[in-house]
Amino acid sequence: MSVTELQALISLLEDPDEGIFVTVKQELEKIGEAAVSPLRQALEEEGHGLVFVERAKAILDQLATEGIRSLFADWIESADHGVAEALFLINRYVDPAAGNGELKETFERIRQDVWLELNDDMTALEQVRVINRIFFEHHGFEGTRGGAARPTHALPSEVLFQRKGNSLALGAVYLAISQELGLPIHGVNLPNHFILAYCDGGHLGEFAEGGSPESVLFYINPFNKGGVIHPDEVNAFLGHLELPVDQRHCGPCHPIDVVRRLIGNLAYAFERQEDLAQAERMRELLFFVEGCSANESAESPE
Repeated sequence: MSVTELQALISLLEDPDEGIFVTVKQELEKIGEAAVSPLRQALEEEGHGLVFVERAKAILDQLATEGIRSLFADWIESADHGVAEALFLINRYVDPAAGNGELKETFERIRQDVWLELNDDMTALEQVRVINRIFFEHHGFEGTRGGAARPTHALPSEVLFQRKGNSLALGAVYLAISQELGLPIHGVNLPNHFILAYCDGGHLGEFAEGGSPESVLFYINPFNKGGVIHPDEVNAFLGHLELPVDQRHCGPCHPIDVVRRLIGNLAYAFERQEDLAQAERMRELLFFVEGCSANESAESPE
């Protein structure tokens, strides 16, 4: 179907005849992902009536949901598990009618600003100082403190545009930028808090015989403007946060674990804001991702 024919088909959503709507809906469902962008563009145009907007949004939600779940499955099966890609997918899932163009441009601008200041002769600490200066001082990112959980503090687009986020969302953006720059920085899945670990290599979830996470050079706390925590100081850090001192929580975790936790955090935030429909959508996505990752683990060779 040509672009002109597809646009003509979408315009029929304006017709009040229910029979025509059913036929158009079925045709758009057959087209699938290819109809998402034209539907989004049509919704951005002015002059459409309420019937068109409601129908177009409903179809767009359905097609985008199915398409994004498929892309999430591909992401889980991929080799690199780029966190940035997962953040963009989460954003599209929350608002299928919104494009990711501006979001990606903002992310790329921050990544490039950091990249321009890095060089191969820098030590790990010097690299992190560069990221911190660009991320927190130049671009003004900061953690949100106190108050009820809010989707605006957990949603990737809001964190990137507003330069504010909770420890998990802020850490996920910091992690995504570091990962795109090829730095061996990984998430650390502490209960009720989220920090990062700069590792000696790309080890994930490996532990030394003494119980300490293997290969962690130092920890990074994005919620405290990228403050560095020495491995010997992590127990005191956990005690300060009134968290259990358990070294099993202090190793680098897989990007899939970070993404699962971020989706769950968004579901909780939407529920606290009494947006129960969006909270349920996020839980459905979480169950889908957990199912895909469980299948991936079961199929991986030992």
